[in-house]
Amino acid sequence: MGPTLGSQAKIISFAGVKGGTGCSVLSSLLARLAAKKGPARCGLLDALPISYSPVPSFLAVPSPGHFLSQLKPYQDHLSAKMVESFFSVSPEKCAYIPLSQGDEQPLSALETFSLVEKLSSWFDYLFLDLSAFADEARLAFLEKSHFSWLLSSLDALSLSHIAKWQKRLLSAHLDLNEFGVILNQTFPEPSAPKETGAWTKNFRQVLNVPYLGGDLALGLLEGRPFPPTVEKLLSPLLEKLLDPASLSKKTAAPAATEGTDPAGAPGPVSLEQVHQLHQKLLDHLRESGFLKDPQNTESQRQTLEPQAREILDQLIQQLNVSDRETRKQLVVETLHLAFGLGPLEPLLQDAAITEIMVNGPSQIYVEKKGLLEKTGVQFMDDQQLRTVIERVLAPIGRRIDESQPYVDGRLLDGSRVNAIIPPLSLVGPVLTIRKFSKRKLTVDDLVRLGSLSQEAADFLGACVRARKNIVVSGGTGSGKTTLLNILSNFIPPGERIVTIEDSAELQLAQDHVVRLETRPANLEGKGQVSIRDLVINALRMRPDRIVVGECRGGEALDMLQAMNTGHDGSLTTAHANTPRDVLSRLETMCLFSGLELPMKAIREQIARAVHLVVQQNRLANGKRGVTHISEIQGMEGDVILLQDLFIQDGDQGLIRKPFAPSFITDLKSIGYRWPGHEKTAAH
Repeated sequence: MGPTLGSQAKIISFAGVKGGTGCSVLSSLLARLAAKKGPARCGLLDALPISYSPVPSFLAVPSPGHFLSQLKPYQDHLSAKMVESFFSVSPEKCAYIPLSQGDEQPLSALETFSLVEKLSSWFDYLFLDLSAFADEARLAFLEKSHFSWLLSSLDALSLSHIAKWQKRLLSAHLDLNEFGVILNQTFPEPSAPKETGAWTKNFRQVLNVPYLGGDLALGLLEGRPFPPTVEKLLSPLLEKLLDPASLSKKTAAPAATEGTDPAGAPGPVSLEQVHQLHQKLLDHLRESGFLKDPQNTESQRQTLEPQAREILDQLIQQLNVSDRETRKQLVVETLHLAFGLGPLEPLLQDAAITEIMVNGPSQIYVEKKGLLEKTGVQFMDDQQLRTVIERVLAPIGRRIDESQPYVDGRLLDGSRVNAIIPPLSLVGPVLTIRKFSKRKLTVDDLVRLGSLSQEAADFLGACVRARKNIVVSGGTGSGKTTLLNILSNFIPPGERIVTIEDSAELQLAQDHVVRLETRPANLEGKGQVSIRDLVINALRMRPDRIVVGECRGGEALDMLQAMNTGHDGSLTTAHANTPRDVLSRLETMCLFSGLELPMKAIREQIARAVHLVVQQNRLANGKRGVTHISEIQGMEGDVILLQDLFIQDGDQGLIRKPFAPSFITDLKSIGYRWPGHEKTAAH
């Protein structure tokens, strides 16, 4: 065969749209004819195991003794002599090798193509009969070949399979312009159809194979020379198959588009392309009657997405996009825009991102590892961003418009959402998403991350079990809700817990949990249910514990009263920078209740109700951690006494102070021992 290292064969693949289309016969005859016409070096790879392959008969070669799978151990050390010894050769000098004997471990598609690429250095043309490959392997070879042909006979069933193959190729994001159809007339009648049908319009070429004669198979099986009549009938077809224009991926080099670079490598798809596809997709869905609900609910997405994918596959085929990854990206981004949160979907899927901040359509920031960074993600315009915001709010019954230009909400996974629109926002619609962790953090995670010491974690767990009332304070985004959720896991499983939140985020591990969520006013300004309303109602629900996601108003007074009237062990959060500041915040919030209480009475309520303040802050390196655990020890005159039990001390982390809490006896009753307390007491 005379190898020329460095030259690569043109790989031409054949796949029957169904069994019985004559794929093995035709690929064998074309390979023999290409070798006969010479001087090209031709080879044929047969995907069928040799034990039941008819190809050796059609090639007039002896039954081969070697198989492609046997070459795998030597693929990096192939020589001309080895290749020649492995291949059987037809009278026309067409080299042939089957994939396997059929009883050994099959090669994967990747392994097979790797071997084919190694062998291509010894050939000008390699014909691949893919009839026996499974769909996944067949698609891989069809994509990697220089050109691929789908072979069909002219019966109605075979012709209908071409349409199925078109859909299959499009769903795999392959370009139909890189495929052709061969209609093989396996019987004298009927003749090739004049109208090939809509299923052929996107294929590069549709070629016809005339009827080759009834004695063809018998003649070949008897080892006769290549029939002259067959050579005459197949020569025009072979010329078209081996035409350099046919063997290029495109008939002409396409102009570079925004979705691809001049070399054909995938690039970022343009917003205009996605926007145009989105509009065309919506038009198709409306015309077909599928799109009826303008709110685009999750159930509608599950129903519509399969149809939408098929429509997009057809629409993208009409664009000049040659790269498979770019076509795939166009489908994904358009579906995100049609049914999801558009350009934000990849950010939501990124586990390293904890917060997404959209400052208008063209400026999007994210938080990673506690630090902010700008992304290259953009929306098309304000309206596209408004559509995404409304899609977030629709499932939870919230609205945003000029009369209600800001709103809180949550995604289906529990992520917290805030949106504000013009005229209040001067940069366009603003959307902030605090992502809900897909994995629930535990106290062990906080210790491992350095947010909490093991000693402090044991102490806080004991305080929760001993039914101490705890306020977690901190700034925005400092991790208050996360810490509150972790502390709630220490509540014994036999207790009835009522949680109250603006947007339900808490995910308690216990079974007996009643979750309550506030409700905003309706269009008429009526029907609002506040946190304070729910706290008052919760007192009538026989709770053992009340957990309020955040106190920010008059509900603080009701929460303090609940803590003072038999609902020990309750938990809540509040915004404050230090433990001392949270006491002032609680005083101020109690004044929001509308009751004209003297300040000393409010402070006495706080001093009796709250046992611990746990301060959570965002540290300079972006990490979040507990900086203070402080006990409220009562009143001295008009001042609430506050004693630090644990405090953050630079490189040493959270260290324990020498002073034991005043409720040490309660902690002893559940088996907790404050380090060194017994020794001090004995002394």
